[in-house]
Amino acid sequence: MVPPTNTKLPLVTCGMLRLKSCGVSQSDLRSMRMPIFLSVLAFFMLGEDAQAQSRSVRDSALFSPHFHLHGGIGTSAGDLGSRFTQGGNVGMGIHVKFPSGFYTGLQADFGFGLTLIEPGVLSNLLNPAGQLIDNEGQVALLALSGRSGLVTLDAGRLFPLRRTNANSGVLINLGLGSVHHRVHFENTENPITQLDEPYLSGYDRLTWGVAFKQFIGYWHMSDNGLVNWFAGVQLWEAKTWPQRPMNFDTQTTDDSPRLDLYGGIQVGWVFHLYKRTAVEHWN
Repeated sequence: MVPPTNTKLPLVTCGMLRLKSCGVSQSDLRSMRMPIFLSVLAFFMLGEDAQAQSRSVRDSALFSPHFHLHGGIGTSAGDLGSRFTQGGNVGMGIHVKFPSGFYTGLQADFGFGLTLIEPGVLSNLLNPAGQLIDNEGQVALLALSGRSGLVTLDAGRLFPLRRTNANSGVLINLGLGSVHHRVHFENTENPITQLDEPYLSGYDRLTWGVAFKQFIGYWHMSDNGLVNWFAGVQLWEAKTWPQRPMNFDTQTTDDSPRLDLYGGIQVGWVFHLYKRTAVEHWN
């Protein structure tokens, strides 16, 4: 049986639950280890091949398969803005730039540390003092934040700004794909039965839908093959639907379609998959 909800729906804040943080949690930091590891690994694996590249990127527009790692910050709007505000994101992509400037590939983004502002979350679990008690009878040390995932199939075009480098310029990229987001609970002390399965799904506000993404920014390819980066603004809009039949804390059914919006700044480091040039030997 679902415990009765409070008549008032408080906004859960750091002080009420003795929260460590309403932003980036320890598990958020752990989730960032893989992109950091991949960037270091790629630097050492591809650095030698890049140095072996003898053709200058300024000579002509190149066919350039590559992958990149990126990060950024942004904020929510629309229905998503009623649940979360600002947060960070990291991710990676695998793309191909053609000599014509056409650009296509796949990209994945992981959003973390989104600040929760939606009233009523966990409201039925709070005591009259506005505190959540764990299984040991102590005030819970709990961090609440938002997490999201975005995977898109991309297509766009690079517009060179200078004749001296046909492989650098303004990149306009569009993407279509899948997005989901949810409330993340991180408890680092005693267990809380209500926030374990099968009850957790009644509180996490899991939402899924179809997203349309836009990116515009500057794309840079260097002659030496080592300094390749991009920076710009990324936006996405999504038609989403709640995936839980009921929210236990507010005892309401949430099944209406949503319009979720997000925008922010994104910066990335690019690793081009150059073909090693044969070394000529002179006698």
